[in-house]
Amino acid sequence: MMEMTATMPVHVRFDGRSEDLDLKALGLRAGASDAELRAALARRYDRPAGALDEYVIVREPQAIVVRPVAVYG
Repeated sequence: MMEMTATMPVHVRFDGRSEDLDLKALGLRAGASDAELRAALARRYDRPAGALDEYVIVREPQAIVVRPVAVYG
């Protein structure tokens, strides 16, 4: 039987732009932690390891959203 592997979409809002990726493109497995996700994104954007420490990670059934903290007012 052929095993089908689905990957989780990752929508990233970083440095004024949005990008749609997936965990596989970041070299991550489905159960990757927030810290692993932040580190992989920092590498992708050629930033220091802690550059995304303050970013919010929202895990929905259909996708993961990574964004800066929203400032209101």
